[in-house]
Amino acid sequence: MAFVKLIFPITFLLSFCTFAQHTNSNKTAKDDFYYQTAFTTAKSVIVLPVTINGVTKNFLFDTGAEVTLVQSDSTYGKMGKATGATKRSMKLGSELIERIEIGEAVFENVLTMNGDFAGLKEQIPNFGGLIGQSIISKASWRIDYVNQQITITNKKLELDSGVYVVKVDKKPFVVLTIEDKKYTALLDLGSSVAFTVPAGTKLAEQLLSKYAFKENEREIYTIGGLQTVLEKKGVLLSVNLLGVAFKDVATDLRQTSQMRIGNSFFKGRVLYIDNSTPKCLVGFTRSL
Repeated sequence: MAFVKLIFPITFLLSFCTFAQHTNSNKTAKDDFYYQTAFTTAKSVIVLPVTINGVTKNFLFDTGAEVTLVQSDSTYGKMGKATGATKRSMKLGSELIERIEIGEAVFENVLTMNGDFAGLKEQIPNFGGLIGQSIISKASWRIDYVNQQITITNKKLELDSGVYVVKVDKKPFVVLTIEDKKYTALLDLGSSVAFTVPAGTKLAEQLLSKYAFKENEREIYTIGGLQTVLEKKGVLLSVNLLGVAFKDVATDLRQTSQMRIGNSFFKGRVLYIDNSTPKCLVGFTRSL
């Protein structure tokens, strides 16, 4: 099976940088840590080895998932319903995991949800789940897409020169400028597509009238399993973020809950997610 696009934001829980306020039992096991490692990718989605109860498996790094998800053939713990990007839902179990390790970065009493993610687990060797905000919000992350290296620390990140930074109040949303108008987009690193616009919106219709889009049919994975979607694919000349023009942005128009930018949007750059302050900071370098 060809690898399908990953889109996995969970919308039924809380928020991005403020999520930690609602999971006070979550904490890092060490007062200070700074861990740097290489990462692999599935498409452009980051894959990291994560150790739970002495067992190491491959997890996808997904800023759109508000809780960490653990693959399990059967659900256990208190049941809840999760809703995904295409508004489908599935029942998942939940638990607090005592200790989760990503290399030298150790997290304790982590809120997780569990279930059988059929359709996704077959595509990722030794698949363990998704790293969501119940872990992401407890550390700061420097993602070097050029050298495929990631840095994890619970301290303020040291920014490289020429970094553009925006403060994020709640969820991982950023403001984009397209055709001289501002739009709010989800920073969704569980998606491999650079830019996704909900079909049927005014922006989608405007883009269709100006750019050449081709129809495409394929399978994607969201909550609830694999799904065949119809979309239109094209390339925008420019998308502006914090005054920086991102050129030739691969764009999908399809049915989705919200506008989103994925890993491919930051190709050739270093991305920062700094959770060391009450307001999260998201930053990036110019293209290398």
